[in-house]
Amino acid sequence: MSELIERYVHQVGRYLPSKERAEIQAELRSQIQDQLEDRYEGAPTQTDVAAVLKELGDPRRMAASYGGEQYLVGPDLYPVMMMVLRRGWVIVPPVAILVHVLAALLGDESGNFITLLLEAAAGAFQAAFIFTGIVVLIFAILQHSGEDLDEITGNDKGFDPLALPEVNDPAEVDRFEAIFGLAFGTFALLVLLYFLRVGGLTLRFNLADPGDVIPVPVPWLVAMIAIGTTQMVLQLTALLRGHWNVPMWLVNMALDIVGAVALYFVLWLPLAERFYAAVPQLVGVPFIGRGPEVILAISIIITVIEGVTKLVKMVSHGHDAPTSYNVKAN
Repeated sequence: MSELIERYVHQVGRYLPSKERAEIQAELRSQIQDQLEDRYEGAPTQTDVAAVLKELGDPRRMAASYGGEQYLVGPDLYPVMMMVLRRGWVIVPPVAILVHVLAALLGDESGNFITLLLEAAAGAFQAAFIFTGIVVLIFAILQHSGEDLDEITGNDKGFDPLALPEVNDPAEVDRFEAIFGLAFGTFALLVLLYFLRVGGLTLRFNLADPGDVIPVPVPWLVAMIAIGTTQMVLQLTALLRGHWNVPMWLVNMALDIVGAVALYFVLWLPLAERFYAAVPQLVGVPFIGRGPEVILAISIIITVIEGVTKLVKMVSHGHDAPTSYNVKAN
């Protein structure tokens, strides 16, 4: 009984801002307990708990009710959209600033600190603006997709408290992470397509004048685009199913490993060559002189460890077949 309550509270918490999550979850947990005590005098059955939770409604709508009026998208998707945007606003601008500063330091163009700072800030704002536009566009499409929206939100068959996923189910798709991956993946694919068009790496997004372009191997750049597109399809498929299965996860792991190799040839090696050309004395320094290879090895090791760990948990939990898990309301 208490487990069912915790599963419901956990699902609601996934769509709440992190700063307010603990307080709202405690309030919701207390509210449910009070209703159960008032109705069933402290001895409710699982069916009684399910009835109360069903009256409270789908976890997304419950989470949205704590946020007041929202007009960008409907209450089913608004909490997820805002979490995706918040995550992107934390990650995208700093990455854009870091890459811009590194490119300026390794490039041939000279400029004072103020100019560099202003250009980095402008690049960060541009990246954040593009990312925000992509996220809003994705959620607008989901919002106006009719039956597809119901399938994604899990409301196509109505909310069933007894079908709530377990709190730590390894096969469960974190819908926030999945949609964030789709949004960030779309942003990354657009950048890669631009690099393919201009013939290499650059931070000046202007087809007429791309500025200083660092050449990269075109086959590996095309491979990265293909890998990213395939992984987005996998994420969308898992999102619609509500879970991962072993074959899909194995394919995703393999793509992660090949993607790490492609990133080595497209990003780390070209940047390192430019860096070593500017500071040749670092070539003989242990680890630093083999920086790209070290990064590649660490990336593959982390990918394999995380992937195999989740794979073992999925198999031991009984998710070795596509039909082994069904999410009616996630």
